[in-house]
Amino acid sequence: MSGLVRSNLVVAGGTAVSRLTGLARIVVFGVVVGQTAVADAFEAANNSPNAIYELLLGGVFSASLVPLFVGLLGTVDSRSGTRDIEAVFSTALVTLVGATMLAVLAAPWIFGLFSLSPASTVDAESFRQAGTLLTRILVVQILFYGIIALTSALLNARSRFFAAAWSPALANVVAIALFAAIPLTGADNPPALTDVIGIPATLWTLGLSTTLGVASIAVVQLIAVRRGGVSLGFHPDFGNESVRRLLRLSTWTVGYVVANQIAVIVVKNLASPGSGLVDAYGKGFVLFQLPHGLLAVSIATTFVPILARLHQSGDHEAFGERLSRGIGLTILLSLPASIIAVVFSRPIVEVILGHGNFDDAAVSNTARALAGLAVGLVGFSVYLFALRGFYARGDTRTPFIVNLAENAVNIVLAFALVGRLDVLGLGLAFGVAYLVGALIALAALARAIPAWHLRALAGPVARYLTAGAAMLAVTAVVARAADGSGTTGSLIEIATGSATGLAAFVLVLLVLRDSDVRRIVTR
Repeated sequence: MSGLVRSNLVVAGGTAVSRLTGLARIVVFGVVVGQTAVADAFEAANNSPNAIYELLLGGVFSASLVPLFVGLLGTVDSRSGTRDIEAVFSTALVTLVGATMLAVLAAPWIFGLFSLSPASTVDAESFRQAGTLLTRILVVQILFYGIIALTSALLNARSRFFAAAWSPALANVVAIALFAAIPLTGADNPPALTDVIGIPATLWTLGLSTTLGVASIAVVQLIAVRRGGVSLGFHPDFGNESVRRLLRLSTWTVGYVVANQIAVIVVKNLASPGSGLVDAYGKGFVLFQLPHGLLAVSIATTFVPILARLHQSGDHEAFGERLSRGIGLTILLSLPASIIAVVFSRPIVEVILGHGNFDDAAVSNTARALAGLAVGLVGFSVYLFALRGFYARGDTRTPFIVNLAENAVNIVLAFALVGRLDVLGLGLAFGVAYLVGALIALAALARAIPAWHLRALAGPVARYLTAGAAMLAVTAVVARAADGSGTTGSLIEIATGSATGLAAFVLVLLVLRDSDVRRIVTR
C-alpha cells in the first residue's frame, strides 16, 4: 500500500470516527435540549469562539502554517530551524492567551452580534442574558483551537496524521457525557432559558461540554508533537523572521475570514434567533459536513503537504497533475453524497435526530436546511481544495478575492430567499454560493498555474455528471416508491435508495472506463 493511500486511510478513518461521534453528540443534545431557544442560544454562543478565533488567528494559521512548517522542518536539524519553530509556536501562544482574555470580557458584545433580531416568540433580554453567560465559558475555546491549529500543522507537515485525525472523537465523548448530565442539574425538560440563567449547575454543565472537549484535543496533540521529536520550548519573539513571514502570508487571509464572519452573522440573524431555526441550520450544517469530512477532508489534508513540497521544488508539472487528481477525487466522492443528502434529507434527519425532545417540526426544519446546503456539497469541497492549491503556492491574496465573491452571492441570495423559503432558502443560498465560488476558484487556478489547464478536468467531470444524473434518477424513483415513515421506514428508504443509486453511479463510470473508479473498485 502506497504512503499516500495509507495516509488517506488514517485520516479518513479518524475523521469517520470523529464525525460519527459528532453525530452522536448532536443526537444527545437534541434528545435533551430539543430545538428550543436554549438550543439557539447555545448554537450562537458555541459559534462565538470559532468566529473570534477565525477572525483573529484562524485564517493566519490555516492558510500559512503547513507550508511554513514544511520549509522549517526541512532545516529542523539546525539550530535556526528549531529556534524558528519555537518562536512561531510561542509567539502564537502569547497572542492566543491575550485574544482569549479579551473575548471573555467582550462576551456581551460578541453574543449580541448573533442576536441582533431575536424572534418575537422569545424574551429577548433572557435570551441575550443566557447567551452571554454561555459565551463567557465557551470563548475559552479560542486558546485551545489555536493550539490545535499549531499542533495539527506541525503533525501534517511531518506527514503524521493520526493524532490530528483521531483526537476529535475524544472531544465528542466528553461533550456527550456532559449533555447527558444536564437533566441531573435540576433543569426543566427540556431546559429553559431561566434554567441556564438561574441554575449554575445547568449553565456550567452546558458551557463546559464542548470547552473541555476542545481542551482534550489540544492536550492529545501537544503530546503527539512532543513524541514526534519537535521542540516546543517557550521562546516568544515577535521580531523573528518566520513569525513576520507568517504574518505577511496571512495579511489577505484576515480579510478572507472577516468576509466569512459577516456572512455567518447575517445568516444567523436572518434565521430569527430564539425560534429554533438557528439550531435547525446549525444541525443541518453538521450533517452536511459529515460526508465532506469523511470523503473530502482526508484528500485535502494529505495532498496539501505534497503540493507545498512540489511548489517549493519548482516542479510545476507535477503540481498541476497532483492538483487535477485531488480535485477529480473530491468531485468523484462528494457528488454521490450530495445526491443522497438532497433526496433523502427528511429520512436522514428522522433517523439520526428524531428522538426525545427533537419533535417532528424540528425534524422538518432541519431536513429543509440540509437539503438546501447539500446542493452545494460538491462546490464546497472543491472550493476548499482549490484554495489549498493557492495556499500551497504562498498565495493568500487570490483566495481573499474569490471568497469576497462567494460571500457576496451567499448574502444576496440569503436575503432574497429567506422570506419565501426560510431555512431552506438559507441553505440554498450557501449551496449555490459555493458552487459559484468553486467555478471562480478553478478559473483563477488555471490562470495562476501555466502548466495546468481546466481542460484537464473536462473528461472526468463530464463522466461524473453523467453518472450523477443516472444516480439522481434512480434514487428519486426509489424514494417515491419507498416513502418510508418512522425510523425503521426511513432507514429502509435511505438504505435501498442509496445502494441502488450508488450502484447506478459506479456502473455508469465503469462503462465509461473511468480510471479512478476502476482503481477504487480494485482496491
